[in-house]
Amino acid sequence: MHILETTSEVHERGLELLDEYLPWLQESTGFRGLLRLAAQDRSKTIMITFWADEDALAGSERPGRAVSADAADAAGSKHVSLEDYEVTFFEPEFTPEDITGS
Repeated sequence: MHILETTSEVHERGLELLDEYLPWLQESTGFRGLLRLAAQDRSKTIMITFWADEDALAGSERPGRAVSADAADAAGSKHVSLEDYEVTFFEPEFTPEDITGS
């Protein structure tokens, strides 16, 4: 989980940069998805990546930290922290189309 200090402008720039970095993530072994959350005032952004297992997470850690730092710098945000969590429960009641409206 990446926690970033942002502004409205930085938030939008981060979305643009995500298009550039997403292919790298998608090609990474064990990558299972990404969730990006933003505070309503856009002062904070949280990005959560999902990995198949601990080995996949560990394999992505070093390059992931570098990519995250580069993306934060390019967007103009401040990288506050990077924390690892284990998903211990997940029960979605929606599909991606429910969120995007596609």
